[in-house]
Amino acid sequence: GNLSARAAHDASKFWMSASGVDKSKLETIGRDILLVTGYEPETLTMRLSVPPAIEPRRVSVDAIEHFMIYREHPSVGAIVHIHAWWRDPIPSTQVNYPCGTYELASEVAELVRQAPDPSRAVIGLKNHGLTITGHSIREIFARIAGMIVPQVPMS
Repeated sequence: GNLSARAAHDASKFWMSASGVDKSKLETIGRDILLVTGYEPETLTMRLSVPPAIEPRRVSVDAIEHFMIYREHPSVGAIVHIHAWWRDPIPSTQVNYPCGTYELASEVAELVRQAPDPSRAVIGLKNHGLTITGHSIREIFARIAGMIVPQVPMS
């Protein structure tokens, strides 16, 4: 999965774990932890700010989803995406979209919008996993303790 947190100094930016990095070893800013500064709709790419002399890893394909959620919900301070499921019934995407697509991001953003509290939503991604919003990564981890089911239901 991946995780992100809104940048404290600029609410329009967020920090996100890079693709393929061990989440227990987020060590180098600009390589393991990326500052996402925007989205370029013409090229369907995320914009990053990378320190000089750092070779960045690729940003997670889910960055577009995080971008949409942060842009619309100022109360969301962090997002965690995991490849597992939730113990209780939750809203879920109806289509098994490919990861990182604008279509998946749009449907997840719509489900977050419909949540009773968008800043504390748990959204299922059909045949894939969960996107969980919260006020902080620490708060999300505390909230999901004991609620995660390792097997994603396939349909």
